[in-house]
Amino acid sequence: DFSDVSPQFTVAYHIVPKEPVYITATRGFKAGGFNSASPTGREAYGEEHSWNYEAGAKTSWLGERLSANAAVFYLDWQDLQVNVPSPAVPGQFYIANAAGATSKGVELEVNARPMPGLDLFGVVGYTDARFRSGSVSSGAEVGGNKLAHAPDYTADVGVQASRAVSRSMTLFARAELVRYGDYQYDDANTRGQTAYSLTNLRAGVRGRRAFAEGWVRNAFDTRYVPIAFAYNPGLAPSGFIGESGAPRTFGVRAGLSF
Repeated sequence: DFSDVSPQFTVAYHIVPKEPVYITATRGFKAGGFNSASPTGREAYGEEHSWNYEAGAKTSWLGERLSANAAVFYLDWQDLQVNVPSPAVPGQFYIANAAGATSKGVELEVNARPMPGLDLFGVVGYTDARFRSGSVSSGAEVGGNKLAHAPDYTADVGVQASRAVSRSMTLFARAELVRYGDYQYDDANTRGQTAYSLTNLRAGVRGRRAFAEGWVRNAFDTRYVPIAFAYNPGLAPSGFIGESGAPRTFGVRAGLSF
């Protein structure tokens, strides 16, 4: 049995309506449990706790044609639950508790409408997520290592345009570039994925009750491996086996509303 109290405290001040400056603190909780398969002595794992702190501001400019939001955050985990590869069964994982970890970073979001029918947007974030000193994963000391699958930075920028061609029909197009920084595949930071970018495109037509569009994801067919895990070196020479990211993908979509 597990029970917990997860309070949240927030203080906000509105400089002007719809433009707050805020500070928030939240205590998080994740129950423990049992592993369906694990090494002897690792059948159960304990609860996880965290304190999450965030401060930021939301602003609007030029008659709401430009908005800018910024935030800084700090997360402090205790007894962080991590997925650990089973040494006896390649590809099998179980959950265990590491000593702790922290994650801190900043995020900036900007949306602009320089003219009717044209929207620009962008979000950029930086994160430094690491295990605390004394943390152990798979029986090894991982203090100071980066948390797995936590990119150093992320960015999402793009443009969307629309144009009315009649009272009931609008053409639209959207282009988006998503960027992921370096990240590690495992807690020991043995191997990882280098930074990569994905370009997504979409265009179509909207009416009062119907729409049709075509889209392409990963337009430049970027090759990347979003997730990988430790595997028997005798079967995988690199000691890891991974899943390739989706290649260039096309599609169409249409719908009616009533």
